[in-house]
Amino acid sequence: MLKVIDVDFISDHTLELTFNDGYQGHADLSVYFKKLPFSEIKDFKRFSLTSDGALNWSGNELSAATLRDITQGSYKPTELSFDVQEMETVIKQASWESMMEGRPDILQAAIRAYVEQFGHGQVIAKAGIKSRTSAYRSLKPETTPNFGTLVQLGHAVIELAKDRTAANKKSNI
Repeated sequence: MLKVIDVDFISDHTLELTFNDGYQGHADLSVYFKKLPFSEIKDFKRFSLTSDGALNWSGNELSAATLRDITQGSYKPTELSFDVQEMETVIKQASWESMMEGRPDILQAAIRAYVEQFGHGQVIAKAGIKSRTSAYRSLKPETTPNFGTLVQLGHAVIELAKDRTAANKKSNI
């Protein structure tokens, strides 16, 4: 199933999108925001990434397939190793933006994208979270996440990335 896994605001109605199959590019959404119901949205930057990989503005959604159709970009090779420093930077930036905008969903989406790369089961096990339901609920876009659970999941994905990087280095020796 095609999903948007990362979103960055570029300008006006343009977003940089990354899809779960490695496609990345810019999507100009101005044509949608000139018509109802999107034309009534006051703050373009105030969107959320849904669990099915769509973008949602106060109940108005654009599916990953629709977004892909208008995204101009290219496929980026999927890397087997993870850049731990980049992950830490992304999570720190998402934390900062969450606090500045009062929106926990920003940090939630960043951590969810990494959790999906490793798989929920593996991350939940690494985090030592006893309740899978709690972990899933903390990652679900329509919920207010439990901060403690997000921290555990964020820590787990960074540790898994470190483990994978170390294993890749060993296999290359």
